[in-house]
Amino acid sequence: IIPTITLDGIIAYDIVEGPVNMEQFLRFLKEVMPFTNPYPGPCSVLIMDNCCIHHGEDIHCLVE
Repeated sequence: IIPTITLDGIIAYDIVEGPVNMEQFLRFLKEVMPFTNPYPGPCSVLIMDNCCIHHGEDIHCLVE
């Protein structure tokens, strides 16, 4: 499960069978980014752990 959670609850999720790869994670981020705002607005902070799929250049460019 890849969730997007705010203080108000879950706004999006994807259920993936098996491990999630960088391509799947990037696709999910592209779907949820329209629901985010520039910092310091509401829904403006993205927290990811140190998983290797979070470190791709495409992902960095999308969330920057």
